[in-house]
Amino acid sequence: MDRMDFIQGVTRTRVLENKLLSRARVERMVDAKDIDEVIKILCETEYANGVTGVNRGEEYEKILSHELKRVYKLMGEVSKHQVVVDLMLLKYDYHNLKVMVKEKELNKDLSELYIPIGTTDFQKFKTGFLSENHRDIEPEFKEALEAVIKDYESTKDPQRIDLIFDRFYFGHLYKMAKSTGIKLFVQYVEDLIDFTNVKTSIRLKKQGKDMKFFEEVLLPNGKIGVDSILLTLNDSVDTIIHKFRNFRISPSLIKGLEAFQATKRLSDLEKHMDNYLLEINKSSKFVTFGPEPIFSYIVAKETEIKTLRIIMVSKLNKLSPDAIKERLRDLYV
Repeated sequence: MDRMDFIQGVTRTRVLENKLLSRARVERMVDAKDIDEVIKILCETEYANGVTGVNRGEEYEKILSHELKRVYKLMGEVSKHQVVVDLMLLKYDYHNLKVMVKEKELNKDLSELYIPIGTTDFQKFKTGFLSENHRDIEPEFKEALEAVIKDYESTKDPQRIDLIFDRFYFGHLYKMAKSTGIKLFVQYVEDLIDFTNVKTSIRLKKQGKDMKFFEEVLLPNGKIGVDSILLTLNDSVDTIIHKFRNFRISPSLIKGLEAFQATKRLSDLEKHMDNYLLEINKSSKFVTFGPEPIFSYIVAKETEIKTLRIIMVSKLNKLSPDAIKERLRDLYV
């Protein structure tokens, strides 16, 4: 990947970075009296076009979905190499695969759960799947589909649909990141895998799963070895903190585990994960030539949208500004 291919893309991205939500504007939304006032504040921003046609605060997802689609379309035009954008888009392909298989196997209408973005033309993909014509499906997706369907036919366990697709997703994502040769992209995926494995470990222990199940669902390619995580099966959170104190993600992981220990909410660990992944992208602000600023802008926008969702859900549930602030992610700007 030639860094000089991104000169124009980086220039355009710098302009876009200036339009990211400021801390002051986010604080105004946190202090707003209700969700309608939050939406009025959004009308002063890039989200204004997405507000058109939204008549009730409860329809906030329409605003966020509009912005997500707009951003990915724009960054596809900005980046000379689509893989830079696809690294962040790929998760939506696998999300839609999960929905598609559950819809068919469970005989339910789950159409509202599809997300209309991804690296592929998903409607064409779905048509091929339903007609059992897998010929035009990309090899990675085809392999994942066939493995999930085979497993479901054997176990009839819908929970395993998510678990198996996740394993294929992270393998696909790691392969894609490695193909770019860009250090930040590989680190992002490795660290995401480490956080995901620790979260999975805690969740499965709460569910009382055994070692065999752990071995099936833990992901390779992180910096913390799968064997090391398997050995924490019977450990307390304090012991896990001690064992994982010397890895790249350790400072944020420890904060997240301590927060989880205090509240028993995995969302508190996820908050520290999101903040960490945003933080490692901030070095892209100093990159003049290369794909990193484009990738990092997408990470920043996804985090911003997640922040807005937290604020809006909190307003609908009438949480106090202080309670909302506890849940918020850091900002890129």
